[in-house]
Amino acid sequence: MMLEDIMKTDVVSVKPADRLDRAFKLMEDHKIRHLPVTDEEMTIIGIVSDRDLRDASPSVFNPSESSFAEKEVSSIMKRDVITALPTDFVEDAATVMVENQFSCLPIEREDRLVGIITDSDLLKTLVRLTGADLPTSRLEVQVPNISGMLTRAASLISEQGVNIQSVLVYPAKNPEKKTLVFRVETMDTRKLVERMEAHEFTVLWPEQTPGMSI
Repeated sequence: MMLEDIMKTDVVSVKPADRLDRAFKLMEDHKIRHLPVTDEEMTIIGIVSDRDLRDASPSVFNPSESSFAEKEVSSIMKRDVITALPTDFVEDAATVMVENQFSCLPIEREDRLVGIITDSDLLKTLVRLTGADLPTSRLEVQVPNISGMLTRAASLISEQGVNIQSVLVYPAKNPEKKTLVFRVETMDTRKLVERMEAHEFTVLWPEQTPGMSI
């Protein structure tokens, strides 16, 4: 999935000469936490966060600081802005955000601001990609860390007439193993669990009560 599939295109932005009180009001009115700063050609030249505005606000211990409203956005904006392209992949953008501890990422095309994504957008996308928002069940299986295990496990599920909504592969604590996490389109996974265990796969979820018959 590419960023153009999930990015917000109606981006609220400010100009460097805009006053801080206007930036503050825009954030409040639109319930957002970041404002890209652009020039007249919509080229990104900075970004301001709600934290930047709070840090620039007058301290309760120094109420004489009354120039906050008159300050310009350019006085507090961060200038070295990392951006992404609409055709970048979601997982690559997520990696950039995690590594740099960003909570948003402006999107540009031909040096013009065209969109923005936030950590909230990425979480919603994760839910969609895993199918956790659909009537599905989780089936977690530990398999040997060798070629072909995913295909074998998926075939066993298919043989039961059950569709797979999504699958994730995780490393296990034991490097000789890996964990397959399926989202399957059934609310009753008992036959799937029975099938997996019959083929000597270790089912980690759903957990089974010892001695319980499936």
